[in-house]
Amino acid sequence: MIPIPPFEELAAEIRHALDPVAFARERCAFQPDPWQERVLGSRRKRILMNCTRQAGKTTVTAILALHTALYRPGCLILLFSKGERQSTELLLKIQTLIATMVRPPGMLKDAATEVRLKNGSRIVSLPGDGDSIRGYSAPVLIVEDEAAFVTDALFESFAPMLATSNGRLVLMSTPNGKRGHFHSLWTSLRPNWQRESITAHQCPRISAEYLDEMRHDFGPWKFRQEFECAFVEADDQFFSDVAIQRAFTRSVPLLPLVF
Repeated sequence: MIPIPPFEELAAEIRHALDPVAFARERCAFQPDPWQERVLGSRRKRILMNCTRQAGKTTVTAILALHTALYRPGCLILLFSKGERQSTELLLKIQTLIATMVRPPGMLKDAATEVRLKNGSRIVSLPGDGDSIRGYSAPVLIVEDEAAFVTDALFESFAPMLATSNGRLVLMSTPNGKRGHFHSLWTSLRPNWQRESITAHQCPRISAEYLDEMRHDFGPWKFRQEFECAFVEADDQFFSDVAIQRAFTRSVPLLPLVF
């Protein structure tokens, strides 16, 4: 017979299941920033995170994925990125959380590309190629890391996988110019997406001295993109994005033909 846990432990388990923020603080020893609390506590199906480097987007997404795996037994969670290294880094963050958390869950598999819990949930990291997603269906959560650098073709191939599961889709990245699905979704007026942005100036763990150094080393264009969440045109770009878009307009009148 399985022993009944103490009342306090049972109450904590219920609280953590209902409140991912409490789960982060009490089980993972992580104190989230206000924007991270909004992400963890969100009920939205679609979340965009446009964040500076070192803002903590990987950690908060790892906690979100772990909480989902723990409290939705038998679920599938997929982690995508541009390449295998980036996607396995996110999974490694989840594995580190499990190894250091209070009352860690039992695991059936702990590999470089997959974690499988005893409750049947799986977290799988996949590299950024279309062939890698074959054989997976109905995930309850898809996370796209460095989404601005992932091809639109890959995004278009895995997004429909959520149709039957009514699952969640989380995209996180620093900007990469005014191009691609991440930029399109961020700048669109579609209300179904929750948008969270944190610049380096808003992150309490990044000092003003460090930012002054990076501004000098990176230059204004690169600094705005990496640390200020700006979708900027490349500084060596001959034509602006606006000029390129105008070049493809259908409103240009046809010239008359003279014979």
